[in-house]
Amino acid sequence: MTTGHGATPRDVFPTWGRAQMQVDRLAREPPIAPRVLRTTGFLRPELAERITAWFTGQPAAGHGALRSSYRALERDTARLFDRVCRARGRGGLGVRVRPDRVDREPYRDAAELCAELRQHGSMAVTTFGMIAGDEAHPLLGAGVLDQLRVVHDVFGHAALGVGFDLQSEFATWLQCRTLFSDDARPAAFCELVGAVTSYIVTGEKPGLRADLPPAGLFA
Repeated sequence: MTTGHGATPRDVFPTWGRAQMQVDRLAREPPIAPRVLRTTGFLRPELAERITAWFTGQPAAGHGALRSSYRALERDTARLFDRVCRARGRGGLGVRVRPDRVDREPYRDAAELCAELRQHGSMAVTTFGMIAGDEAHPLLGAGVLDQLRVVHDVFGHAALGVGFDLQSEFATWLQCRTLFSDDARPAAFCELVGAVTSYIVTGEKPGLRADLPPAGLFA
């Protein structure tokens, strides 16, 4: 992948070295260096538009491939979530995740989230059941979605020290994708790139959906 195609990540904070060490340990392939992810805009405007058009269009993935990728995503998410919460003495980060059952986001911004994780090793999560009302994900339970958010926030935002702007979100994907198996990555792209990119580009929160990106878009 080439660099320099977009604005650089706008919100950059201190990195969380302990989480980054876990990423390096768990990665299935050499990840892009954090300093590059923090200073380079990888998401071209035209690619953001294509991602949004795909995610807001009609799902087109075959039923078998869709379920296979989402099953792999569920397995990988559980494994990575365990590593986030496992005690430090047992090879984990020892993050304390507390449920926040108020119908709002628990943090004012990414800086507040990253600071709590970096300084205290804890974070609050508002469950998807609260945020999405009665809407259910087609293939993932609310508990899995919550775990995926924690994995994404800890190994992406906090480890890299980047915010919630478009380029920062894509940087977290480029880091987190190395933690997922090949089978899980298409489903992870839908959840971590499709939904977030569409939200930022359109300004409207998209509904929960399950799909796999076209090969050209995913590459």
